[in-house]
Order: sequence, then structure tokens, then C-alpha cells
Amino acid sequence: MRKLLGIGFIALIAGAAHADSVPNQFDLASKYADPSRVVAAVNTEFAVKPGQYVRLSVYDSEEAFLHSARVKHQAEIGEDGVAVLNLYGLEPGEYSFAAYLDENGDGVLNRGKVLGRPKEPVAFSNGFVPKLRKPRYDETKVPVAPGTVVVITLKD
Repeated sequence: MRKLLGIGFIALIAGAAHADSVPNQFDLASKYADPSRVVAAVNTEFAVKPGQYVRLSVYDSEEAFLHSARVKHQAEIGEDGVAVLNLYGLEPGEYSFAAYLDENGDGVLNRGKVLGRPKEPVAFSNGFVPKLRKPRYDETKVPVAPGTVVVITLKD
């Protein structure tokens, strides 16, 4: 019984240490906020080498969602494990954001052959995590205006 309690305690400490090393949304929002523009801050819940690229697509309607991005951006992951994308010229309104980590650097979201599921880490705005289907625009849209920081967290 003591052995099980010891293992549980070690797991608890390891989880707390990991949680401390992952920036939270409030930290990122306050660190990268800029009153003159919208900013997207993409972080990961896993170790990533600085210099890898995050690719971000911005959608402005249900009809365009996951088909025709209004704009696409890319940014390198910095030493702090965050890719910061300055979204100049994005008018106030509701938008949906989709990001992925381009692990192999080919500029394409790689997918499996059978079901077409992404092979690279993908995340959406509004914290939406798809399970057995594609997300919908209304599930991922967020209101933005200059000064907004959209935080997106990639999970492995």
C-alpha cells in the first residue's frame, strides 16, 4: 500500500511540475497583448524544439471554415515554447482559428491515409478539442478586436 501511495505522490509532483512549466492563457494574454492589433499565441503542452513552425489559418464564416481561410500566417516557436503571430489588419468581429505544428517542415498538414486524421498536432480557438468529427465554426469562433490575444494550445 505504501508503494502505491509513493507512486501516486511522485505522479502528483510530476504533474504539478509539468503544469508549472506550461504557460497559462492569462500569462500569455498579458505578455503578448498589443492595443494596436490582434495577436495569436500558440503554445504546446509538450516539449517542442525552438525554430519549428506553427501554421495558423483564420476563418470568418461557417461557409469558409476549414475550406477557404481568410488569411494564413506562420511563426517560429521561440525559446519560451510559444509562437506569436501578429494579425495586422484583422477587423473587429468573430473569427475561428486553426493551428498546427509543422513537425516535418513541409508546409502541409500531414494526414493519415485511411481516415484522413491529422498526423501533426492540431488545435482550434475557443479551446475546442475535436473527438470523432470535424469542429464547426460556431464551436471555435471567438470575438476579437485590437488588443485581443487569442491563445491556442496544441496537445500531443
